[in-house]
Amino acid sequence: MRCRLKNYCQYTALSSSIILAIYYVTSFKPQNYAPVVNISGNPICKWPPTTVKDRHQWKSGFDISICILPNFNEVMSSGVKRYRVKGLFWGSHSKHSVSFEELAELPRSMWTKVKYPEVYKTYPQDVPLRQIVKDIKAGKPVSFIPKYNFPIRLLVTSKSVCHAGSKHDLVLVIKSSVFRWDIRNSFREFMRLENKRYPSLNVGYVFSVGIPRQHGGRLFNRDGHVMNLTGPDGDQLEAFDGRAAEVMEKLNEEIAIHDDIVMADYEDTYYNLTFKTVTNYRWMSAFCGAENVKLFMTMDDDHRVNLSMVDAFMKRIPEKKRRYSTFGYIANYDLAYRSPLKKWFLSYSEFPWDKMYPYLRGFAQIIGPGVVDDMAIGTAYTRYNYAPEDVFLGMVAYKLGIPIFNENSMFDHDLYVETNKEGRPAMVALSKHFL
Repeated sequence: MRCRLKNYCQYTALSSSIILAIYYVTSFKPQNYAPVVNISGNPICKWPPTTVKDRHQWKSGFDISICILPNFNEVMSSGVKRYRVKGLFWGSHSKHSVSFEELAELPRSMWTKVKYPEVYKTYPQDVPLRQIVKDIKAGKPVSFIPKYNFPIRLLVTSKSVCHAGSKHDLVLVIKSSVFRWDIRNSFREFMRLENKRYPSLNVGYVFSVGIPRQHGGRLFNRDGHVMNLTGPDGDQLEAFDGRAAEVMEKLNEEIAIHDDIVMADYEDTYYNLTFKTVTNYRWMSAFCGAENVKLFMTMDDDHRVNLSMVDAFMKRIPEKKRRYSTFGYIANYDLAYRSPLKKWFLSYSEFPWDKMYPYLRGFAQIIGPGVVDDMAIGTAYTRYNYAPEDVFLGMVAYKLGIPIFNENSMFDHDLYVETNKEGRPAMVALSKHFL
């Protein structure tokens, strides 16, 4: 997303989920987003599942919460972790310690002397994540229970992309809003022409959507502040408020015609982008498989991709680096918005520090297949009730030690014009630059 943390993802107090059966709206019920330990009566509890049939529960949706085997003899205390103040701030001689929650209460004058990146390590959950990931992938018990393993269910997935072991050179996951039917049709036409222009790549693409918000329109509760979501996103929510069944009818028609939708049971709003992102990683991990895909890419639906440049990228970047890294436009130490009058508002309790860890902007990211499983598991151990989705992924990558690299052919929104004076070709840019 754009500079200075403009995308925030949150499950809000005004949101409620809609429970669906595949392809049909059955009823609307509130769903409480609370962490779960998913063992589901499954004799093989690991991630990713050996096959999707390991956790096939399509009558009520396919459960993509991470399956955890707790080691009850060694489960570590879930008590509040504390940090020495002098270890987080330069020049401090304090003997006191603080929790992550208490960091927001410290005088703001102290934050001019904060130690980066040490302070980022306090972001919940501070656990030995690399070892945990290794154990979960091997189906072994773990000593730390994830606090952010929220129940998310896939309601619809494609039968032509990442299905039954299908192989792809590139899998594109397009982040789209439930209301953007015309944008998706435009993207489909672009991909039809792009595949015809460059047929040597086997490309699969899906649109990632949630379910329509039942009530609330454009109003959200962000950390005690009532936010009025402005712009097209808010306009659409207001226009379709109370019309969820109508929206689902159109989506069901689209699904039947195109078979390119991945739908999960979170409410599809601007502030739930992180739920969409977690869904995307779990789907890529469980349904596609690292061994079946050479490269993953996530992208906003208002951007486009040049397949010939993707092929050139794959040939230019050494295979090991390409498989075990992520690539995009790096945001270096973006600043948080603190004004509750802005839709990008981020409170001190959400992120007490002002400078974010370097992360890849969310408009488009290239993801090596070798890190998808680790990232999918890591999302269950990384707080995301309030985090912007791209900042959130940056924190997951930081905790896992996954390298991020800048790719100067990927342009976020207006940066193609602002920073590309020499007119070099774009692998990713806004759709208007591909006309």
